[in-house]
Order: sequence, then C-alpha cells, then structure tokens
Amino acid sequence: MARARVVEALAALKNQLCTAESKFLKRQLERRIVRADKDLAALDGEILKRIKADDGLARRYAILTSIPSFGFAVAATLIACLAEIGSLTAKQIGMLAGLAPIADQSGERDGIRVIWGGRPAVRRVLYLAALSATRFNADMRVFYKRLTTSGKPAKVALIAVARKLAVLANTLVREDRVWEHHMPRHA
Repeated sequence: MARARVVEALAALKNQLCTAESKFLKRQLERRIVRADKDLAALDGEILKRIKADDGLARRYAILTSIPSFGFAVAATLIACLAEIGSLTAKQIGMLAGLAPIADQSGERDGIRVIWGGRPAVRRVLYLAALSATRFNADMRVFYKRLTTSGKPAKVALIAVARKLAVLANTLVREDRVWEHHMPRHA
C-alpha cells in the first residue's frame, strides 16, 4: 500500500509539471519528482529484500515474475494483497480479484454484467498486466483478438484477459511451477 501511495503522488507531481507555467514552479516540481523517484526506488528495494528474505515469498515471486507481462510491481502487489493466491478455485480468484462479471438482474430486468468488489489494488495491477499481455504475450494476444473479433468491446476483452492472468497465476502458485512456453512440436 505504501508503494501505491508513492506511485500516486509521483503521477500527481508529473501531471502538475505538465500544466506548470512558471520556471520556478517547474524547478520545484522537477526536484520533488526526482525525490519521489528515489523514494520509490528505495521502497522497491526494501520490498524486494523482504520478499527474498522469506523462502515461500521468494518462490511465489519467482513463479509470478515468470509469467509474461508480470513484473516487479504486479508480483509484489499480488504477494502483498492476495495472500490466498494458490489456494483458491478459478471462480474464487476471479471474485477476490474483482474480475468476475456479476449479473445485474432484478425481476424481468436483465442489465449488463459488471465487475466490482474484490480488491481494487489487485484488479488495477492485473488490468495493467492485461494491457501489456495483449501486446507481448502471444497466447493472451490471440485470446484478446478472438474476443474482440467476436464482437466484445475492448475493455470487456481486457477484463477477460486480466481474469485469465489471475487464474493462471493462481494455478502456477498452487502447482509450485514457473510459467513455460511450450513450443509446438513439428512432426
């Protein structure tokens, strides 16, 4: 959570810098951004040190970072905010991450399915990982394109990719194995 607050503050400073007009204000904001960058780097170093000091957390970190599109921020957030990972079913992990579509029905009214609940920090990092995965993970790119070409809106398809990544991470942690890309065999 401390990391998320520093990242938010850094984003706010950068936004302020974009709109600053006076040289004095720009210099002040640039100094604060440099300081926030250093604080973030120090915090990331401490988080990584604590993860590596615990064998169980270090193993989870290795498993999570083996997944294409999962870097330090995603793995650290899942370790910190989703301690149950590896012990849940696919449906449970989707609900806990806030990525399961929930029906909006009452009587004869049948609304669109929405995602809500769960853990916002987990949902946020998995959504960002899904953005990356649709570009750099071949399997997730194919899945995303299949959904969008069949008529799903882009954001709905991204949420589906994020949920698929959550289920994948849960499965790999449960099975205590890293992600491996299996190349097709030629006969």
